[in-house]
Amino acid sequence: MTVFDLAGDAFFEDPYPTYRRMRTEQPAYHCPKTNLWFVSRHRDVADALARPDLFSSSAGNALSDSPLRVGKTLGSIDPPRHDELRRIIIRGVTPVRIELVLPWIRAELARRVEVLSPRRQCDLVTDISRPLLFGALGRMLGLGPDSARKASELSERLFRGHAGPAGPALAEDDRAVVIALLTEELARRRVERDDDLFSILIAAQAAGAPLSDAEIVANMMTVLLAGNASIGHFLPNLMHALWCHPDQRSRVMADPSLVDAAIEEAIRWDTSTQCFARMTSAPTEIAGLPIPPGARIALLYASANRDETAIADADRFDITRGKVRHFGFGFGPHICLGASATRSMLRAILRDLLVALGDFDIDVATAERVRHLMVRGFKSLPIIW
Repeated sequence: MTVFDLAGDAFFEDPYPTYRRMRTEQPAYHCPKTNLWFVSRHRDVADALARPDLFSSSAGNALSDSPLRVGKTLGSIDPPRHDELRRIIIRGVTPVRIELVLPWIRAELARRVEVLSPRRQCDLVTDISRPLLFGALGRMLGLGPDSARKASELSERLFRGHAGPAGPALAEDDRAVVIALLTEELARRRVERDDDLFSILIAAQAAGAPLSDAEIVANMMTVLLAGNASIGHFLPNLMHALWCHPDQRSRVMADPSLVDAAIEEAIRWDTSTQCFARMTSAPTEIAGLPIPPGARIALLYASANRDETAIADADRFDITRGKVRHFGFGFGPHICLGASATRSMLRAILRDLLVALGDFDIDVATAERVRHLMVRGFKSLPIIW
């Protein structure tokens, strides 16, 4: 039986050769160190995501989840409660609400590029991606400026891998700080209502929706931290993909109508959401192997997105590929609530950023990658133009 190294430098630099071997040799791979079953084929991932009754989220969707959120958030409950809660939360991330924050994103990007231009270099993560996206999330959620800043600072500690590459996304002490911050915001928003997600949840609760304060806070935390983990890494990954493929970058720069296609292909080709967890509620079988009830399953979205049996020439980055079924935003009942927001924000940023930076370069020698199984991205990505 092959033992795959899921914690080494080579894996975090490029996990896709390992995923390819998994799909071929052990498409349902049990890792003794983590006691996780890694499922890597497109058809198996799709099947699991479509069957929440058998592949349950009730123990949390993180590889190592927290009791502070399990059973309270969209990612840690199953239908029908999941569907009921989703109908409430989705009111805060409608296309109209997303459009309202886009002018701020464009203006803030222009301001930051102007400040950075004399240097002709910056860290894409700390100077552009994280502050832009946390500012946007803060506005959509209804956080005060101070709370948004504190949340951004705490996000730097996400997926640091201190407890190993399958450990908690955020240390419990830091998670408690986020909970306290959002609890204070909840009290403030009860008095200072506005047109934001916090106010929507408070209004739903006041109107009789079965929504506790703990659920409001836990879901706000999930949107805040998951937004950073996904959106915050999508942009650097996208820019890195375009840098790795200068022919594709040239096409996008020459034809801005290809921006959407470039975003979609980058999300498929190098998604920041590498995997999510499920738990089997009954005995089952994956790839011919018996899986016991109560098994923790890691659904490898990133591997499925490169499965050549489902997507032709899947390792090739091609912005003219056309529509394919990928798992960059998941699939099924738990498909990412923020998918539309992510696409809209990336579109607003990429069009202006490519014009501003022109023929940019990346200093890969000093770039630093996230070292966690759930997220692929950069802690630091120096860019020169």
